[in-house]
Amino acid sequence: MTNPSNKELRLRKNCQLYAYLLVTLEKEVPEAIQECADSYDYDFLVDCVAQLSNEIESLDSDIFEKIVNNTDSNEARELAYWWKMHQEANRLGEEIVQTCL
Repeated sequence: MTNPSNKELRLRKNCQLYAYLLVTLEKEVPEAIQECADSYDYDFLVDCVAQLSNEIESLDSDIFEKIVNNTDSNEARELAYWWKMHQEANRLGEEIVQTCL
């Protein structure tokens, strides 16, 4: 078995963060997301960036603070970091489009 690529590790981590968020919100975790989050079989990877981003964007500020900015939870800290990096990547992408196109 070969070592997973950075992309494969990232996809799995995204599913883990998405599953964490859904469980914390007391929502059902789709089977494909849970399977991706739990499995070391990289044949079942799911790209859930759009769903994770949409779920975070839909949070009101109180829930966002309670879940994403919960400094007592490692998962919350990872999710907060993911969200910060995701927003920065989107900002840079928009900047590149405006500058170069």
